[in-house]
Amino acid sequence: MRSKKFFLMMLLMIVAVVSTACGGSKSASSEKEDTKKADNAEVKVISSEYTLPEDSTTKLGEGELILKVKVSVKNTGKKPLNISQRSFSLYQNDSKVSDVSIYSDNERLSNASLNPDKSTEGYLYYQVEKGEKFQLEYTPEIYTEEKVDPIEFTIDGGSKKILDTAKNLDNPAKALLAYTDIMIFGKDNENFEELTGENKREVATDFVEAGQKSLIQNMGIYEDEVDKKKINKLISAIQNVYQDKAKVSAKTKTISSDEAKVEATITPIDLSDFQERVQKRVDEYGKKSGKDYIPREEMINPYIDILVEELKKVEPASSEKTVELKMKKTKDDKWKIDTNDYHFEEYFKNFFKS
Repeated sequence: MRSKKFFLMMLLMIVAVVSTACGGSKSASSEKEDTKKADNAEVKVISSEYTLPEDSTTKLGEGELILKVKVSVKNTGKKPLNISQRSFSLYQNDSKVSDVSIYSDNERLSNASLNPDKSTEGYLYYQVEKGEKFQLEYTPEIYTEEKVDPIEFTIDGGSKKILDTAKNLDNPAKALLAYTDIMIFGKDNENFEELTGENKREVATDFVEAGQKSLIQNMGIYEDEVDKKKINKLISAIQNVYQDKAKVSAKTKTISSDEAKVEATITPIDLSDFQERVQKRVDEYGKKSGKDYIPREEMINPYIDILVEELKKVEPASSEKTVELKMKKTKDDKWKIDTNDYHFEEYFKNFFKS
């Protein structure tokens, strides 16, 4: 069941209109294992895939991603063999590629001293240009003057299998936009359930029902004083103006084991003069009625009609707003909004400028 906080935040953009007027899928192995032998080691490249940094300290350039390579090393010699991340180097066109620190991944290749016939495996991470070819070198640690040639593996970062691993990296951002479509914009998103794991119809229905209650409460009226069809018409008008006039784009910036950070850029709707325009219409309605006083119950439905009409005149704001918020990964590789993130409320508030 969704939390009350979730729906309260979802409804901020609805309440804003009325109140201003009133006052990753699992990683796929990219290639077949590639095994090569040195004098004292057997080295395998088990898989290669693209991923994103785990935090914002690693800045990716245009077209860059993190190449995640799983390797294993077995000691085939007769003496202990020391293994570390420094045993491996990645090159692109003879230029050494920078490795990346991943602190939360307990499967990263760690330092080890392997006895004969023992092996270890783990992941290596490099900041690379997507789609290029790379050479991964393993250099055995030899403490004699004897020269040992490195083992070299070719990793084709432009192969379909590796490129396919990059397709799901933006799923957290797509999930955020799917939530936005279903609730804020009131439109369909055919990928909603696949991205979030939630029932699309239930989410939309819950949102509308919560919207009805919120609007009735915000306007200070009772449920039996207003036609539910009028309220639904107002909710639809609010969603339509967001859909037609607001814009949002999102990009996944970082991914860790169970969390992603998404940067959203929003062009909000401009409500800065909405209150003034609605009040002017309400005053004009009162004058045309010829009455000195109109009871509240008689004014509710005309008031909603005025809101709906004035909403159609709302325009986009002249400036954008950017916010970064968290998405939480579920056990079945779906992405949901993290309602405990303090940027959660900020995201929805940024869809309107008052």
